[in-house]
Amino acid sequence: MNDSQIKLVINKEINAPVEQVYQAWTDPEIIKQWFGPGPIMTVPRAEVDLKVGGEYLIHMHNPEENSDHIVGGQYEEIIPNKKIVFNWKWQDGVDRTQVTIDLHAKGDNQTLLTLTHRGFSQQEFADKHNQGWTGCLAGLDTYFA
Repeated sequence: MNDSQIKLVINKEINAPVEQVYQAWTDPEIIKQWFGPGPIMTVPRAEVDLKVGGEYLIHMHNPEENSDHIVGGQYEEIIPNKKIVFNWKWQDGVDRTQVTIDLHAKGDNQTLLTLTHRGFSQQEFADKHNQGWTGCLAGLDTYFA
């Protein structure tokens, strides 16, 4: 991973129990239903080998542009219902960054999700990912609505 200190942090309250939010990040069938930076993006393929050192892959497709966006990496830390850390690399990219998902229960049916994405080589890349993650988390909201 790049040692750069450029990072983004997004806090989002999700109207679902922490166990369900954790499952939405770790079950490939659920990932297919919400992941993607906007409503037109589909996820035809998601793979998860949920263990430290296990790999994941998310294949997003934009039907309007007929373009594919594939990201993958390895899980670095997993604490069920609390924390997921994984590295992140676009199939056609050069930078390997790191994503941390922290989950905190706020009552029985609400979760505070903190997403930290660090290691960007340029602020422009962090800004683009901020837009993408904002769209993804909106999709997660819609999934639980």
